[in-house]
Amino acid sequence: MKLMIGFVLLISCTYSFAQNGETVKGNRYYKDSAFDKAEEMYRKSLSKKPTSAAQYNLGNTLYQKQQTEEAIKSYDATSENTTDAEIKAKSLYNKGVLYHKNNQLNEAIEAYKEALLLTPNDQEIRKNLQLALIATKKQNPEQNNKPKPKEQKPKEEKKEKKEPPPQSKLTKKQAEQYLKALEQKEKQLQEKMQKKVGVPGQPEKDWK
Repeated sequence: MKLMIGFVLLISCTYSFAQNGETVKGNRYYKDSAFDKAEEMYRKSLSKKPTSAAQYNLGNTLYQKQQTEEAIKSYDATSENTTDAEIKAKSLYNKGVLYHKNNQLNEAIEAYKEALLLTPNDQEIRKNLQLALIATKKQNPEQNNKPKPKEQKPKEEKKEKKEPPPQSKLTKKQAEQYLKALEQKEKQLQEKMQKKVGVPGQPEKDWK
């Protein structure tokens, strides 16, 4: 993750921003790594005539001095006040890099996305956005490994099982009465059968 610094230090050669002497001096001090003097010159320039170049380079200077929060504020001021899409994209990108390095991934992702909308062909911004997204997934492994909810199948209608009719339970007394009735019927049936066929009598004595 690298800040887009060198491009803006030569901004006066590429863009038609009105720069005063303090901004030019600030750029020279910056190249010489004299960041305290560079900051002083950029702030003087901004107090006289605010320009995107001075504001942006002030952010880069504050970053070099490890004043992250102040650098982010300077990039915000640049992106809010400039009408140049490319400068705004670079401010957003640099802000994203600072958030990224501080492990503020959600903020970094949002900054990268805004920058990429302005310069969709910028591969460096796209690469950093992908890195931030990957880092976010690594930070939240539980969410990625959560089992997906199973699709609930429609409940099937339960088929009604036809149960056999309950068998009647007889008491002991009823059972005895029932058996006697059967015996009586059987006796009557035998008597009827005997009347039809005839009952054999006692055999006669054999004749001598």
